[in-house]
Amino acid sequence: MKNKKNYFLSIFFFFVLFGITFVYIFSKYSWRDLLISLQNCQKGYILGALGCVFIYLICGSIFLKRLCKAFQIPISFFQSFCYNCIEIYFAAITPSSTGGQPVEIYYMAKDKIPYQKSTVAILINTILYKLTICLFGVIGMLCIPKLIFMHGFLFTSLMFLGLFLNILAISFFLCLIYFKKLPQKMIHFGINVLAFFKLLKDKEQKKEQASNALKEYHECAYIFKTKPKLIGSSLAIIILQRIFLFSVSFLIYRSFGLTNYDFVTIFFLQVAITLAIDSVPFPGGVMIGETLTLQVNRFIYGSTLAFSSMILLRGISFYFLIFISSIFFVIYHFLKKFQNQKIVKEEKN
Repeated sequence: MKNKKNYFLSIFFFFVLFGITFVYIFSKYSWRDLLISLQNCQKGYILGALGCVFIYLICGSIFLKRLCKAFQIPISFFQSFCYNCIEIYFAAITPSSTGGQPVEIYYMAKDKIPYQKSTVAILINTILYKLTICLFGVIGMLCIPKLIFMHGFLFTSLMFLGLFLNILAISFFLCLIYFKKLPQKMIHFGINVLAFFKLLKDKEQKKEQASNALKEYHECAYIFKTKPKLIGSSLAIIILQRIFLFSVSFLIYRSFGLTNYDFVTIFFLQVAITLAIDSVPFPGGVMIGETLTLQVNRFIYGSTLAFSSMILLRGISFYFLIFISSIFFVIYHFLKKFQNQKIVKEEKN
């Protein structure tokens, strides 16, 4: 009940931020100018951008299905696709994307997938995703440093903060995976401190739960060590997945008939924006995402098209993605509910 309340609050907060952003943006820009700009766009590129979003979802589903197969967990592609959509949807509506993975694990558990194995699969996904975004960020800073660092102190600071937080998260997870005693000592120390200040009850029980959780991370280390080909191919899928999503920015750029900048420039500027958004704990980067995208697009598109391009880019790469994910979440939720009700009726009969 408490988790449901938290998620409802997250959804409410998400829409409040979206509403504030919407009102603020359209108080400064004209609906008429937006519609004129969108009418002049080349629709083929827009369709290509929408297609990239679907390929992004498909790649994530293939990744999860392959990992589950490695754990000898047979799931259908539809299940994998829905799990992926659930993770994306709840990550978008919760601060710092904290809600996606727990809800995904919850729905996998409802399908009799062991918690230990689903946790390891999702942890591998998290590590490889963060590794990919950091890799792209560093390459972008080396390839087009002037274009990335020219957008002001705030943008640059947020970008470096996002890079640092992702590297910190990767280091933390790898520490949990590869070191047995150090993480256990750190967690036990933290539990002892909380218990000393009367902020935690059942100290020994919490320590036992922490030890069991660490065993799952160590199982993840076993996968990394014994199945390097699986990890390598999974990383390739994650890289391909991110390439398709970041390519949306170039397709939007070309839809306006612009050719001044090449694919590499547009691609790595979008990576820089994503890193900057990652540093802010707003659900889905709402408000900050629009602000930073608008700032960079003034440079890429010029002041006339900056607003229209931002609406298209955020609309397709984020809001359309969340919309599709929410549809499959609702479908899967009610499908499972219907199946459970059917099982209960059969048992009664």
